Amino acid sequence: MSFVATERGPFRHPPMSRREMEWRGWEQLDVIIVTGDAFIDHPSFEVAVVGRVLETFNLRVGFIAQPAWNNERDITQLGRPRLFFAINSGKNDSMVANYRPTKRPRKIDFFSPGRLPGLRPDRSCQTYTELCKRVYPQTPVVLFGLEATMRRFAHYDFWDDNLRPGLLAQCAADLLVYSHPERAMSLIAKTLARGGDLAECRAIRGVVYAVSRQRENVAAVLPAEPALLPSWENLQTAKSAFVEAFRVDAANADYYRRPRPVVQDCGALVLVQTPPQRPLSTGEMDRIYALPYSRTPHPKYREAGPIPSFETVKYAITTHRGCFGDCAFCGQHVYEHRHLSQRSRQSILQEAAQISGLRYFRGWISNVGGPMANMYGMGCTAGEEELAACTRPSCLEPARCPRLNTDHREYLDVLRAVRGVDGVERCYLSSQLRIDIMETDALADEMLEEIMRNYLPGHLKIPFEHVSGSVSRYLHKYDRGVIESFIQRFQALAQKLQLPEMTITPFFISGHPGSRMEDAIEVAQFVRKYNFLDCQIQDFVPMPGTASACMQFTGIDPYSDETVYRPLAYRERKLQRSLFHFYKPQNERYVYDALREIDRLDLVGDGPDCLLRTEPAWSPFE
Repeated sequence: MSFVATERGPFRHPPMSRREMEWRGWEQLDVIIVTGDAFIDHPSFEVAVVGRVLETFNLRVGFIAQPAWNNERDITQLGRPRLFFAINSGKNDSMVANYRPTKRPRKIDFFSPGRLPGLRPDRSCQTYTELCKRVYPQTPVVLFGLEATMRRFAHYDFWDDNLRPGLLAQCAADLLVYSHPERAMSLIAKTLARGGDLAECRAIRGVVYAVSRQRENVAAVLPAEPALLPSWENLQTAKSAFVEAFRVDAANADYYRRPRPVVQDCGALVLVQTPPQRPLSTGEMDRIYALPYSRTPHPKYREAGPIPSFETVKYAITTHRGCFGDCAFCGQHVYEHRHLSQRSRQSILQEAAQISGLRYFRGWISNVGGPMANMYGMGCTAGEEELAACTRPSCLEPARCPRLNTDHREYLDVLRAVRGVDGVERCYLSSQLRIDIMETDALADEMLEEIMRNYLPGHLKIPFEHVSGSVSRYLHKYDRGVIESFIQRFQALAQKLQLPEMTITPFFISGHPGSRMEDAIEVAQFVRKYNFLDCQIQDFVPMPGTASACMQFTGIDPYSDETVYRPLAYRERKLQRSLFHFYKPQNERYVYDALREIDRLDLVGDGPDCLLRTEPAWSPFE
């Protein structure tokens, strides 16, 4: 992927209205990007990156953000694009963005102006596609982003509590780009711009397309020697078929393992996925983040109120993409994959210098990191032939691969260099740390000391997720020994540095497959032992396409074929969550009921391990 140098011109933002097109002297746009979030021209947001990348090919790109889906006014405000519509649900899956884990509508939306909810439709990719095709039936529609990637094949949907077919079997979109879209979207745009058709785009890596049995000869257009997923019909009759579908999909998701095309029969349609794109090189990453972003929301939002997601990343720097952690519940891992694409030190420092020169910058950079901050500069040291032969499902599970480089030297150097940029008074670390890779690196203590001295606002957020060994194994997270070793190291350093106020704020997941009431009590006792009374709890929500969603639907661990217990009842999920926050007065009765159910009333009293002092006076379930 190469970029054409273009002049920035007098306009800071891409157009979002017909008037802005007229100011530029444009009668028609080449590509219109439709998004479920407010439009923010910042490199932390994928739609802005895709728009700026397409601009480098001298294409005219416009945006329609959060259009009304009950009429055609908003979707027609920029006219018909010459090449295609590109539809993105937003930074998150639209159902996650719209609903809480209890399936009730959210009251605030961090990706909308003024935090207003309800500006994004449910199942945004499908809804926006139907809207575009109703108004412009002959214009191609390309889906991209997290929701499109996670739902590209048949998947378990938590909100329906049932299976749903792949997105292209549910809507009339022409192509779906999965994982990071810059290279594939550029190739699609170039193919259509030179007069090519959608059939040519089917040869591009990193896309999914649908073949109609009524309009095409399926046998003639299918790729040679594909990997076959169980059909939609089989998935509805046998849960073991869903486990097999997960395994086949995962086995063909890694570029370096020479994946095959993946095919799934969905009745009248056949979904075909081409092999994934190669991860972006350091040079490509540098060019992407050097594009002329305005780094602000579009001016149309000036009177609408602040956008919380922008305030979080306004002065943040992304150092890399990808994560080799392989957490079972993480949709971002499925989207970004295990191989890191990272920026050069010079590119990061140039962005820090650019931020320091912004008009409203006050000297504080909010983050320097990626999905897992301390993975910068790390990765597999094997060559491509060795990578092709690798059969490990994870670089860290069940034990760290000996070919994995976990040296913190590069990241430590970048942190210190950014803090030394003129105009930067303070840096904070908002990205999470992976603590198990700190166990084996000699520089880990030095890096942790550097972070505690200069990059924390008083506490360090760490996603422990769970402390029960059986649940952590299903989560693909740390065992309790690693967690307690890190806590002791952190506390020893806080004492050494004379920072008694420095604390750890842990994250936990409640209600994950494999978690029983006894496991929740183990977390509660862990919280009590270390006095983590400000811990944060997230109710488990199975993201489509993840291993955890497979366990939630089938009750089978796809990695080991073990039968997995699932806390499906609302009451049990509520009790487990209450145990995590046992110290809150409003949870006392729930905690007592949980202890009574599993015959652990010995934890009521004045003992050192007790969770309650006395029996509460009322029961919420009576």
